[in-house]
Order: sequence, then structure tokens, then C-alpha cells
Amino acid sequence: MLLLGAGLLACSRDAEVVRERLLVWGTEASLDIAGAPPGRAREAIAAASAAMLRLTGEWHAWQPSDLVRINEALARGERVEAPPSVIELVERSRPLVRKTGRLFDPGIGGLIQLWGFHTDEYPIRSPAPDAALLDAWLAMRPSLLDLRVEEGHLRPTGGTAVQLDFGAVGEGAAMEIAAGILREHGIENALLTLGGDMLAMGQRGHRAWRVGIEDPIAGGQAVFAELELRDGEGLFTSGNYARFRVAPDGARWPHIIDPRTARPATGTALAVVLARDPVAADALSTVLMIAGPARFAELLQDLGIGCALLLTDQNELLITRGMQARIRLQREVVPLGQPLDAGAGCR
Repeated sequence: MLLLGAGLLACSRDAEVVRERLLVWGTEASLDIAGAPPGRAREAIAAASAAMLRLTGEWHAWQPSDLVRINEALARGERVEAPPSVIELVERSRPLVRKTGRLFDPGIGGLIQLWGFHTDEYPIRSPAPDAALLDAWLAMRPSLLDLRVEEGHLRPTGGTAVQLDFGAVGEGAAMEIAAGILREHGIENALLTLGGDMLAMGQRGHRAWRVGIEDPIAGGQAVFAELELRDGEGLFTSGNYARFRVAPDGARWPHIIDPRTARPATGTALAVVLARDPVAADALSTVLMIAGPARFAELLQDLGIGCALLLTDQNELLITRGMQARIRLQREVVPLGQPLDAGAGCR
């Protein structure tokens, strides 16, 4: 994680904002604090940044980290000590793995590595992995559920193929931890951004935090939609436009892998979830990306998510009524039916 810059930005008439930009796991992050004394804001940012640096050293899936050490031990079938943060992520992920029918599964790190997505260099243009290797992985289909937690250790119970990768949940967990640290330092109003995902605390002056969602059809170079985030809300996106492989026909193969096929998810350009649990919202944006339009309504109803949308790679939109009430689209889309009444709204 590298410090990119910090400064006092008087860019609002009703709230001064202190901003710090970081690189976390190879992606840009920012911490914006509004309405706090600059000294207190910088102390809080320093503490939150230090925590994110520590998490980078514990969760990184391919650079030297505790997770790399853990995966090496799991590959040998060994019981291995893990930091509390890794244990907590395993435990919090386990019910989500079950609820999503293993569409979300941090135990597929070996498959993600096989596809070459353990890299910071995108797009990837090297040949895809051999089909025989993918089918061999699929025959085993290792899972986080193959791990047992034993007094600060992880032990594989289903062979040696399970490898951990928290890419589908780590950003939400990291922002949740960072927000807790900001609160401990007396910060009430902040916006945390990591890799396009956002978590809001309080508000910016006399209004809510106003944010934008990148447009996948434009390769992330334009704004697809805008909305305001309320205190405690997280906005999490998964898409095919930032980290992807170039398919033989020129299409994008996103870094999001479907564990049912051992191949990249296709057909969906963008999935967005708005919720108050950043860990669950992070994971569920990945699940919707994999499941696609066919299971959009079913998954939202099963998981109790009332605020979400899905955009296909043909510019077709599925959206809940809760999300429709909150969002302002910035261009035309093709509706796929009426907005879904998912019940819970955006609470």
C-alpha cells in the first residue's frame, strides 16, 4: 500500500474535507473525512491507513502475506496458524457460501490463480488455461467449507485443493474495519472508497455523500448512475470492465469465476448491491454477477436484499424498486421487465 497524497480540500461550502489516497491490493482507495478538525482527521486517517496496510500483509493472495503462507500449508494438507483477521473472514464467509449455493466461495483461490488473475496487470492477453486443467479442478471443486477452524488454526478436511482468496469479500471487510477505527478517533462523517466500492459514515456537511457508479459499457470511463449514500450504507459493484482477460473473439472475460463451470462469468456487465452489511454486500455483488438475469429475483428474495441492479453486456437492466427509488441513471438502458419488488427496500 502506497500513500498517493493527502490534503485539506475546501471543495464544499458547508464542509471541509480531508482526503487521503492509497493503493491497497493494487487498487486505488481513498478516505474522505468531512467537518472534523484537520489534525484529528489526519490522525484518524493515519490509524485507518495503518490497519489497511496490516490487512494487506495478511490477506494478499499472491504477494508475500499470511494468506500466501496459509495456502502453501493447505496445499501440503497441513494444519496452519492464521491471524485473527483471516479466521474472522473464514467464519463470516461460511454462511454466505451456504446461502448462495457456493456461487460465492473464497475457497476457489486455486482456480483464480489458474486463470492468471493473481496479477495487477490488466487486461490479460495470455492464452486461457487448458480445458483439461479446468475440468480436473471442477471434478474436485474445493470449497471454503472444506476448512475447519481449530483454536486459531485452519485445517483442510477435503483434500489439499482448497486455496483461499478473499477478493470477493476483502474490500467490504477492510472498509468495515477502517470505519470502526475512524469512529474510535471521533470521526462521524466520512466516505471510504476502495476499488470502486464505497462505505458512508454520516454525511458531508448538510447533505448526504453523493457518489457515482462507473459505466461498464464505456470501460469505466463514464458515469452510469448517481445516488446519495446515507449513514452506514455501503455500495458494492462487480463488473467486467476493470480486471479481465481478452477472449479469443475479443470479448471480456472478467476476473469473476463461476465455480459451477470453472470458467469466467459471462453475460453480465455490472452488478450493484446497496446494503448496510459491507461484507455481505461485497460478496453478493459477485454472486449476482455470476448468476446473471435468470436468478436475479430468486437470489435477492432468498438473501433479503432489496436494493440492487444488474446490467447485461447487451445494455439490458434489471433493478429492484428500492434501487430505482434511489438511483439516477445517466444514460438510456433497455429495461428487462418491471422493477422487482424485493420487499426489504434500502434500509
